[in-house]
Amino acid sequence: MLMLWQEEGPLTPRQVKSRLDETHPVAYTTAMTVLMRLWKKGLLRRYRVGRAYAYAPTVGQAQHAAQRMEGILREVNERAVALGRFVERLSSSDREELMRILSAGD
Repeated sequence: MLMLWQEEGPLTPRQVKSRLDETHPVAYTTAMTVLMRLWKKGLLRRYRVGRAYAYAPTVGQAQHAAQRMEGILREVNERAVALGRFVERLSSSDREELMRILSAGD
């Protein structure tokens, strides 16, 4: 997903494989399988490019992270405790940013 978020536009499985091969060689079928699974989960859109498909994220990285955090919080019975533990682990700069965001919401 990170690779797709960093790109300007959609990538074909061959392009994904080519980029991955620079650091983590993978088979073409592996790249294709991962893209298909992400598409079926609704995380990617796909576009016809010749005989192949090209894939792009449905949402940006920040929105995806926020959706994941919301999903986790929905599953927790003690939300206040979970939020408190999360905030405890934030760096001071992240904590300051969170305070700024919360203050702006008032």
